[in-house]
Amino acid sequence: MKHLPITLLLLTLIIPGCSWFGAGEIRESLEKGSSKPVEIPEGLDQPKFVDAMHIPEVLDSRGLAGVDYEVGLPEALSTRFGVEPIVIKKLGDDRWIFLDMPPAAIWPKVVQFWEANNLLVEDMDPGTGILTSRWLPARDGTPEEIFSSLKQGDVFSNSTGVGSHKFRLRVEPGIRTGSTEIYLEHRAVEQDAPFRVDQLEWDGNSDNLELEGEILTVMAYYLGENVSQGTVSLLATGIQESRSQLIPDRERPVLKYRLDFNRAWATVGNALENARVSIEDLDRTSANYYVYYSSEHSPDPGFFKRVFSRGKKKLEGGENRYTVHLDSEGEEVHVTVFKDTVLAESLIAERLLKVIKEYST
Repeated sequence: MKHLPITLLLLTLIIPGCSWFGAGEIRESLEKGSSKPVEIPEGLDQPKFVDAMHIPEVLDSRGLAGVDYEVGLPEALSTRFGVEPIVIKKLGDDRWIFLDMPPAAIWPKVVQFWEANNLLVEDMDPGTGILTSRWLPARDGTPEEIFSSLKQGDVFSNSTGVGSHKFRLRVEPGIRTGSTEIYLEHRAVEQDAPFRVDQLEWDGNSDNLELEGEILTVMAYYLGENVSQGTVSLLATGIQESRSQLIPDRERPVLKYRLDFNRAWATVGNALENARVSIEDLDRTSANYYVYYSSEHSPDPGFFKRVFSRGKKKLEGGENRYTVHLDSEGEEVHVTVFKDTVLAESLIAERLLKVIKEYST
């Protein structure tokens, strides 16, 4: 106890001591927003100072400058809710695998699938997400029999009843943030057919849609069993640009899709359905979905909320009726929200467009 006065004296000296080291000047500089540049005395080397981080210009698209605003959580890199994590999608003759995981996590498993099934690779580029097989001989038959023959790899190209097959696989960023889409294109040449392999062109169409679908199905099952193993390709991290972008604006927020109109139309309709947004009607000719939406809408309300909300008045009212409109703009499709015949209030339009974006596959 006899050392207590000395201890208190030391604490008394230490607590205000920070002001001896320029804390007041630091605080003043922070309040002013900047500090004076370092001055090098004459006679010493004068190095060139470069800002370590460039501060970009802030675009006030919502017009919030000078307005008190509560900042929420940032948008997730991958929002794994509301959709199946792995599913085969189909639109017309087009098929693809949708995975609610980023391409960098998918690419290594795709390469493993190719190797595990004895499909020899001619070229692959993880930076672009493209893998091309060699010309592979296989016995003729059903899609299942052809794929089985390809995996066995014991067929000679000059044998009877044998054709040659070549595949081009594309791993692309999905519409949904942090998701992936896998496409497969197939070329087939019959035995003794007059064909020059150096004149092969990939045009997005497969020679055998059933064989394409068979391989995509097997691949989807394989990825479902193995993709949880946490391997990531650093070379494939460049495959990350989403094909959808939400542009906020104080008057006209826009959701942009880098898709053809047919795919964008189906995507918006599917997203509204998955997000439980009530669709009153739709008109493909005018490119409109007529929906009921409220800012209190919850795409996944949970069990208890669904139970206690039974019997309550639904959203179907004029004040909650909106028009989701699609416009083709060059190689993009732009989605906007209207209230009657005028643009909807910007914040509620942005919320609805964000829901559509999050549930887009």
